[in-house]
Amino acid sequence: MRGRLALVPATGLSLLLAITADLPSPAAAASLSQVGAFGALFAEPGPNCPPDANNGQSGDGPAGPTGTPCKPAAVTAAVLPGGAILYWDGLEGMEDVHYSTSLEFGKAAGCDESRVMSLSGTPTWSAPRPADGTCSLGYQPTYLIDNPPAPAQPIVNQQGNAPDALFCSSLVFLRSGKVFTAGGTDYYEEPGVPGTPYGAVELEGTKTTRLFDPASGKWTRLADMNFGRWYPSLVTLPSGDIFVASGVTKLIKPVYPSGTQSSFTNVQQTETYSLSSGTWSDNGSAAQRSLPLYPRLHLLPDGKVYYDAGGQVFNPFGQSVDETLWNQTAVYDPKTRTWKTLEIPGLPGAAPGFRGSTFSIALPLSPPYTQASFLTAGGIVGTTPGTYLATTDSRVTTVDTANGDAFSWRATGPLNNARWYSSGVLLPDGKVFAVSGADRDEVVFPGGGLPVHPAELFDPTTGKWAPVASEQHDRTYHNSAVLLPTGQVLVGGHAPIATGYGAPSNLPGASNNFRDATFEIYNPPYLFFGPRPVINGLSARNLRRGSTLTIATRSAAAITQVMLVRNTAFTHLTDADQRALVLPVVGRTSSTVTVAIPAGSDVAPDGPYMLFIDAPSPGGLVPSVAAQLYVTA
Repeated sequence: MRGRLALVPATGLSLLLAITADLPSPAAAASLSQVGAFGALFAEPGPNCPPDANNGQSGDGPAGPTGTPCKPAAVTAAVLPGGAILYWDGLEGMEDVHYSTSLEFGKAAGCDESRVMSLSGTPTWSAPRPADGTCSLGYQPTYLIDNPPAPAQPIVNQQGNAPDALFCSSLVFLRSGKVFTAGGTDYYEEPGVPGTPYGAVELEGTKTTRLFDPASGKWTRLADMNFGRWYPSLVTLPSGDIFVASGVTKLIKPVYPSGTQSSFTNVQQTETYSLSSGTWSDNGSAAQRSLPLYPRLHLLPDGKVYYDAGGQVFNPFGQSVDETLWNQTAVYDPKTRTWKTLEIPGLPGAAPGFRGSTFSIALPLSPPYTQASFLTAGGIVGTTPGTYLATTDSRVTTVDTANGDAFSWRATGPLNNARWYSSGVLLPDGKVFAVSGADRDEVVFPGGGLPVHPAELFDPTTGKWAPVASEQHDRTYHNSAVLLPTGQVLVGGHAPIATGYGAPSNLPGASNNFRDATFEIYNPPYLFFGPRPVINGLSARNLRRGSTLTIATRSAAAITQVMLVRNTAFTHLTDADQRALVLPVVGRTSSTVTVAIPAGSDVAPDGPYMLFIDAPSPGGLVPSVAAQLYVTA
C-alpha cells in the first residue's frame, strides 16, 4: 500500500452525534428498522415572516429598500464539502401580495436571501456576502416595448425590487467545491401603473452566472450567458466545462421581436462554459433542442448528456408550442455538438412519455459502468394540459452505452401515494427515498392541493415502493431534500404561490400557503439496524482517476460495498450532476479495504464526493458516516 493513511477529521463524527441526539433508544429502535424516523423540527432563530410592507424585499445593496427580510425557505440546497448546507429562498416577497399575485408580484417580489447552515453541534446560520447573491446589482430587462419618454404614456414598464434574484437558477459544483450557478429571475411590471403597486407581472430569466466560495463565504459574478434562462439545467461535462440547456427568457410573454430566439418556446440554444477561458459559447444550430423547463438531464458514462423525458411545464400558463417533442428521450454528444433522439419511455403502456414535476434519480453505476439507469415516479402524466392530479406511476429507464446508447425501460411497482413535486434522494445503500409533495398540481391552482406527508423507499432489488415515516410539515411547492454525510436526509423548503394567484391564504384542509423556513431530518431504517462501520483513515482525499484508494476500517472483513456519492446540488427536484459509483474492491487486509477509482472522467467527473462503506446486517446494508473526497484529475 502506498501513501500514509490520514485520519478522518473529528468533525465528521461530531456532525453525526449532533444531529442524531434525538434518536430513539436501542429498545425502541427495533420498531423503526422498517420505516425510519423524522427528527424534531428546527429553524434559523428569529421571527418567521409576518406580512407587512417591508418583509421579503430587503436586499444587501443600494437597490434594496429598508426592512427585515423573511427567513429563507430551503428552495435550493447544496451540501458543501464538510457537510454545511448552502441554501436560498424562492418567491421572496409573496407575503406582501394583498390582492393579486398577477398584478402585484412584479413589485412585491424581493431578492432571495441565501444562508449557510452548519450542522456540526447545535445548528448555526451565517449569511453569505452579499446574502442576496448579488441580486441588488441589477439586470437589464428585455422589454417588449421600451418605455416611451414621459408624458407620452401613462402606463410604462416598471422594474421591481428583485432585479436579479437567485430563484430559478441552476447550480453545480466545480472541482474545487465552489458552487456555480446560472440563470435567475428578474421581476418587473410590463406594463405597470406608475405610483401604484399594480402592473402585469413578468418573470424574466437572466443571463447571470455566479460563483459561491465556501471558504470566503462570498458570492461573485462571472461572465454572462448568451441567453437569459429561467429554469435551466446545468451538467458538468467530462472536460470539467459546464453545459446548459433550456430555460425561458420571458415566462409570461415569451415573444422576442429581435428574432434571436423563437417566440412561444423555451430557449432552444445550448451553451457551454469554458473553465479555462471563463466564457460561454453557443454550441451551434445542431445543438439546439426543444426541452421542458428544468429538463431532467444526466451525464452518461460515455460522456454524453441524457434527457429523461421529464421537466417542468410552465411556459406560458403551462404550455409551449412544441411540447410534444418533450415526450422523447434523447442524448447530446458534446464532441459533435449534436442530439440523437431515442425513444418514448412507457411505450407500450397506459401512460407513456413525459413526466412533469417529479424527480429523475440516477441509480448507482456499477462496473463496467456502461448501464445507466434512472428512476422516475409520480408527477403529472403528459405535457399540457397534463393530468393535473398526480400519478402513482413509477418506471426505470436504461441507456446502454456499450451498445450505441440503446434505450430500454421497465415499469416498477407503483408509489403508495400519488405525488406531485416530490423530492427524491439516492441513499448510500442504493435505495431511493421519496418525500414531500402534493396530490395535485399546485401551479395550476396554488393552495388547492392536499399535502403528502408519508415518505416512501424504493428498493431496486424488488422494484417496489414501501411506505416509511411521515414528515411533520406540509412541503408541497419548492421543497427540498439532500443526503447528508451522516447518511441522513435533510428535508426542508416550501415556498408556494399565493392561493389561486390571489393573496396568501389557507384553504380549509388544503396545504399551508405560507413559506416554511423549518427543516427536519429523516433517519433511514439502516440507522436502526445495528453498529455502523467506521472509516478510520484514507490513503488520499484528492483522487486521481485510474488509481486506487485504501480505506482503513476495523470492519474491513465485513465491507461488501463501497460507494462514491457526489455532493448534492439540488433545486426544483433536480440535480443533473447527481451520481453514485460502486467502487470495485481490489484488495483487502484485516484492517483495510482497497478500491479502484474509475479511469474515465465521463464516469467520475471532477468535483466533491462523499465516500461511504457498507456492511451487511440482518436488516440490510449499513453505511458508514461519509468521508469527504475530491476527484480532481
